[in-house]
Amino acid sequence: MALPEFSMRQLLEAGVHFGHQAHRWNPKMDPYIFGKRNNIHILDLSQTVPLMHQALKQVSDTVARGGRVLFVGTKRTASEAVADAARRSAQYYVNARWLGGMLTNWKTISNSIKRLRELEELLTADQSSYTKKELLNLTRERDKLERALGGIKDMGGTPDLIFVIDTNKEAIAIQEAKKLKIPVCAVLDSNSSTDNIDFPIPGNDDASRAVALYCDLIAKACIDGIARQQGSSGVDLGAQAEAPQETVLNDVSAAASSAAAATVDAASTAAGAVQETAASVMDAVSNIATAAATGVAEAVSGDDKAAAPMFTAPAGDADDLKTINGIGPVAETQLNEQGITTFAQIAALTDAEIEKIDANMPFSAAQISDWKAQAAAK
Repeated sequence: MALPEFSMRQLLEAGVHFGHQAHRWNPKMDPYIFGKRNNIHILDLSQTVPLMHQALKQVSDTVARGGRVLFVGTKRTASEAVADAARRSAQYYVNARWLGGMLTNWKTISNSIKRLRELEELLTADQSSYTKKELLNLTRERDKLERALGGIKDMGGTPDLIFVIDTNKEAIAIQEAKKLKIPVCAVLDSNSSTDNIDFPIPGNDDASRAVALYCDLIAKACIDGIARQQGSSGVDLGAQAEAPQETVLNDVSAAASSAAAATVDAASTAAGAVQETAASVMDAVSNIATAAATGVAEAVSGDDKAAAPMFTAPAGDADDLKTINGIGPVAETQLNEQGITTFAQIAALTDAEIEKIDANMPFSAAQISDWKAQAAAK
């Protein structure tokens, strides 16, 4: 097997290049930012490609040495993808909530894992000696521990590398890893800090398609490491009950290319990938404004990030929308982020635009119509 392959087009289609709104950026991410379109930072994918390759190589090498990789992603859009990727690659994950001391206080965590195993054995054995209430309480305790520790109950010790989605949300996990000198591989959005990150991957950390792509690539890198470990230890792969999956090459030329790619230096491979896709990068970036305006980026419901505002904010000072009855500070911020900053804009909203806001924002058409009437009177 070899490291998983990915293309610049895959990254673009997943919306990896979209950052947060410009005013929310972290200046430490400046080297990874290509520019700004419609007040949204655009990440430089020509840097993401080689950095992603470097991260995949590190993950594969870690697993090939017998190391353990811990996937960490507790946000709603990442939890399912993180758990699925970790299970597929026989690794470990935390996708519900990071408990303080999960790495630095492993002894206490081990006791909790021991309790979880006791409950599992108890609830699978004869339950006739327990009342319904006792069984209910035991089941609730087991489920709570399973949510928190189910992904690491078989880990047996601290990991050798952690892969993180959203460094802001998982700051405690990164601090604990740094204290124990555990390498950290993480996706960095435009509002992220590069501190304590050993293998950064500049990219969108909110869109579900982007998160799924990262997790899939890291999982495949882990599987590649497992195959290398088995091969180096003399395991007869052909004698296994289930043969490992291999990518079927279409022709001898493709096989030769794959073999060569597996033996070249990581830096040379990454540089080659950038050169091969340079033309497509420039074409893609030139069309980013159009892509943002048409909503190619995947907006995440409940997050404060948007792919592109629905309206273009007019020049000049913004009005105090909070003077309209029903618009509070939070609603005003949400409207401003979508390009609605003046009374005149609200008063001029068409029925189609009201329906658009109703469908994409937490406001009803009736509310918006009321605001329109109030704005017209301003």
